[in-house]
Amino acid sequence: MMTIFNKAFTAQGAIRGAGICATTLMIAACSGSPTPNYYTLANKVTPLPNSKVKVIEVLPVGLPDRINRAPLVIQESNGRSNILDNERWTSTLGSELRDNLSAGLQQKLGAVDRYNSGMIGGKVSYRVATDFSHFDIVNTTSANTKNVEVSVAWIIKRNDPNITIDQNSTQNQQLACRMTFSQPVNASNPQISTIVSTASASLGRVIDAMAVSIAALDAKAPVRIEGVVCS
Repeated sequence: MMTIFNKAFTAQGAIRGAGICATTLMIAACSGSPTPNYYTLANKVTPLPNSKVKVIEVLPVGLPDRINRAPLVIQESNGRSNILDNERWTSTLGSELRDNLSAGLQQKLGAVDRYNSGMIGGKVSYRVATDFSHFDIVNTTSANTKNVEVSVAWIIKRNDPNITIDQNSTQNQQLACRMTFSQPVNASNPQISTIVSTASASLGRVIDAMAVSIAALDAKAPVRIEGVVCS
């Protein structure tokens, strides 16, 4: 009886020890997982001279579901998408675009974005609705060559709450614009940081065009921006 008991005790100890080893290995594997890198599309902008716009309202942007995620997505020319789980935006790409559009336009125009500020009416404001059909990082057919492909449309609506309007009034106006371009990534250094810098510069081009179109609507002036069509 003593021998059988000792064997059973030894077997239980071996099983328990194996379980502890397995748990230790799992913890070690988890602790060895790479830490994600995080990136933002923040821009440094130059204020637009003579802007009289004081209030804007930048709405959440439209963006295809295929790229509206936190990990960076690289599109291959054959249609394949590579999702880089360890290379991430600080939020979803849609939120990154809206937040940095807002920050850039506020700096560019010297205006306040009332979308999240709690500011109530009383001043002339410009509501901006933006739709990106493309904001893609694309691998071209050439080896190690990447582009940031951008196709964006926006509608600016002017609102003056101090004026009572009728159906024929032109006091409250709107402007619709669109632009499409391809921004090449430096082929000699196609690292993730370079790709992100190119994406940030691409958004900077959009911010510049939006700011000029808002200022033109405010001044009731024609919109003349290279590569941008407005109506």
